[in-house]
Amino acid sequence: MATYAAKELLLTQETQSDLRSELLYPDLHGALPEINRGESQPGETKLIGFSFGIGLFLLAALVIVNHVFPAVQ
Repeated sequence: MATYAAKELLLTQETQSDLRSELLYPDLHGALPEINRGESQPGETKLIGFSFGIGLFLLAALVIVNHVFPAVQ
């Protein structure tokens, strides 16, 4: 009969080897989080709005600069 300490040592060794094998060969099936389709979070909505606003501002600035300083050949 094995003692309690020997059983505990055996269990910790099995756990460590399972952890090592999981690190070397991860199981990726089902590990990816669910993707919320069509729903954006508040931070994403703000970033999209800022990006769109900056794009429109730069486009307007380009139109104005092109009108004031037209390309002459």
